[in-house]
Amino acid sequence: MFPSEIPHRSQEPLAKHTSYRIGGPAEVFALPRTKEHLWTLGTYLQKNQTPYCILGNGSNVVAPDEGIQGVVICTKELEAFLEFLPSQKVHASASTLNSRLLNACASQGLGGIEALSGVPGNLGGAIKMNAGTAEGWIEDALLEVELVQLKGGERKVPKRELVYSYREQHYMQAGELVYAATLQLRPEEPAQIKARLAESIRKRKAAQPIELPSCGSVFRNPKGQNAWKLIADAGLRGHKVGGARFSEKHCNFIVNEGGATKSDVLALIELAKEKVKAHSGVDLHEEVIVLQAQVLR
Repeated sequence: MFPSEIPHRSQEPLAKHTSYRIGGPAEVFALPRTKEHLWTLGTYLQKNQTPYCILGNGSNVVAPDEGIQGVVICTKELEAFLEFLPSQKVHASASTLNSRLLNACASQGLGGIEALSGVPGNLGGAIKMNAGTAEGWIEDALLEVELVQLKGGERKVPKRELVYSYREQHYMQAGELVYAATLQLRPEEPAQIKARLAESIRKRKAAQPIELPSCGSVFRNPKGQNAWKLIADAGLRGHKVGGARFSEKHCNFIVNEGGATKSDVLALIELAKEKVKAHSGVDLHEEVIVLQAQVLR
């Protein structure tokens, strides 16, 4: 019996919770609100050997059309907090939306994380994927990351142990979730920060197909090259499979034009890998994550 104290829904469509608007039903869609909820979930998962997966704000994933058997742990409703500390430090929960964090910090005259401007999702996802741009990455501002372990317990990882690479972290263990983080920012005039944020949003709107469902950039940029240009040079700009298409506006975006499935998206991903390798000799690697369940060991 699933723990009744944890808010949850049965057969919840994952398409409602991913930016792609793709995905069948989750057998159990759990919405834990506290650390205690997470620990209770961990006990349940281990005892019953029930498969599970973690879903944040759903902005960098494609969910299976057949749904997920087991438990989808959605972190969107974990307790939210955003605290301003002395010496330009900020303590924020993983469930804090990036847009809210940026706007709140700008109003306080705290800059240094504007590279997150326009990046969808929440702080937990940004930390796990080392979100950012060539102008900076979230790792640059992190002082400490707080993790909750589903098996029980929690740990704090200081800056010296926060090992990152492009779009990857190398310090989290299986069964751990980002719960909160402390960031070190810098003092600036609020108007200057807000102007940079507005300019970043303007550029994204001009260059990216944000009017259609997508996961953002599908592929990582190979060193010294742009994935979108490699895809365009391979002749795939605007190419379509089912309801999914390489955007003509920015072809490192695969957009859902209506009724796209996971299979459609993955077909385009494989086609791009094949065509780019043949045309440019470059191996593309996706940053989008295919949601799948695992057993807590």
